[in-house]
Amino acid sequence: MGKSQYIIQFGGLPIGVHDFEFELSDTFFKSIGNSEIEKADICVDATLTKQNNLLQLHLAVSGTVGIECDRCLKSFDFPIEAEEDLVIKHGNPEESTDEILVIAEGMEEFDISHYLYEYIMLAIPARRVPCELDEESFKCDTEMLEKLAKLAAESSKDDEPNNPMWEQLNKLKFNKN
Repeated sequence: MGKSQYIIQFGGLPIGVHDFEFELSDTFFKSIGNSEIEKADICVDATLTKQNNLLQLHLAVSGTVGIECDRCLKSFDFPIEAEEDLVIKHGNPEESTDEILVIAEGMEEFDISHYLYEYIMLAIPARRVPCELDEESFKCDTEMLEKLAKLAAESSKDDEPNNPMWEQLNKLKFNKN
């Protein structure tokens, strides 16, 4: 695989504030693998503050991601906005935490693609039912809801025991009561 376009090279930068901009699209999420985001149009404004012994990165994420409704599985564009801060310093990389990225001594660049993905996923709510938020602009797929209700009803019928051993145990259970 080629070199990532989400690398921030800070080695030759002077001390001070530096701005970067990243565009994330469908290909970014397809390269992640197992991503539930179908499509995306996201802009990330990154502000890097370089100091003598550490770097501070402020990320402002805005745009839309294509995800599915939890209720009817219909695709929709969900607007996201998030702001995150990351501190980068040199040292033992095993000491990294969620807020502090520790890179090896002598490194002059770092790849932020993993952090971008995680910050975007954190900006998406756990429950994704857009019709609860705005019934006028998003209507659930009623045909799919009917199919799901039918499958749920059939599934509850299938839960009845077919094994004669279970029937005998149920008789014992009911006779006890």
